Amino acid sequence: MAYTDIVVKKNGAVAWITFNKPHVKNAMGPQTLKDLLAALDDIGKEPAIAVVVIKGAGGTFCSGMDLREISGPTGPGAEEFTQLADKVFVGIETFKKVTIAMVNGYCMAGGFEIAMGCDFIIADENCRIGDGHIKLPGFVPNGGSSIRLPRLIGAQKAKELLFTGDLISGKEAERIGIANYAVPSDKLEQKVDELVAKLVDKSPLGLQYMKMLVNSSPECSLETGISMEHTAVKYLGKTEDALEAMTAMKEKRKPQFKGK
Repeated sequence: MAYTDIVVKKNGAVAWITFNKPHVKNAMGPQTLKDLLAALDDIGKEPAIAVVVIKGAGGTFCSGMDLREISGPTGPGAEEFTQLADKVFVGIETFKKVTIAMVNGYCMAGGFEIAMGCDFIIADENCRIGDGHIKLPGFVPNGGSSIRLPRLIGAQKAKELLFTGDLISGKEAERIGIANYAVPSDKLEQKVDELVAKLVDKSPLGLQYMKMLVNSSPECSLETGISMEHTAVKYLGKTEDALEAMTAMKEKRKPQFKGK
């Protein structure tokens, strides 16, 4: 597929989505959001792809929304833009594949909301990451930071970051639980590759259902969660991937999963 504001590359079980507007620190406009939705739809149709890495070109992840392309939080077209952005933020968080945000440079506002929607954040230890909406027109998040951040690091620390608008380093983001790992910039891609390698030899279906179960856990009781596990096991046990896993164990070889 052809995209305007992003680049998509696929390699076996991995897809890479790159924000490609480095001249504006990868700030997102309507076309960026449309490209992201189209890419997620396309990648979602390929059962063998297990992992999606989201990153930015030009040494930065994403600086949020491109204010030159939108009329402000309440101007003409603002509601339509917000609805489009919501589809992207929710779409990434609920995406069936495992998602990894590879963060360097700036990651703030809408870019921060995208990163928090991913399953993993791997950051350059010197990147600048945070919400920052309090310093922007509109003042409060519009894509979920005020909900996701307290769930991620607790209300007290979330208030500090949201109220001040401070951007913190990747190293600090790792310390307080926003980032899974923070590494030197020259080790960032290597660290992402190491995590990807641990994931791509797993069943894409197994990862999909594991993600669904974990994401559902805050909203359900223990009994409901266990019931969901039982249902998932019954379904997955009948898949081609489960049969391949059993066969590979018997033959003492590495399984070749297809996500079916």
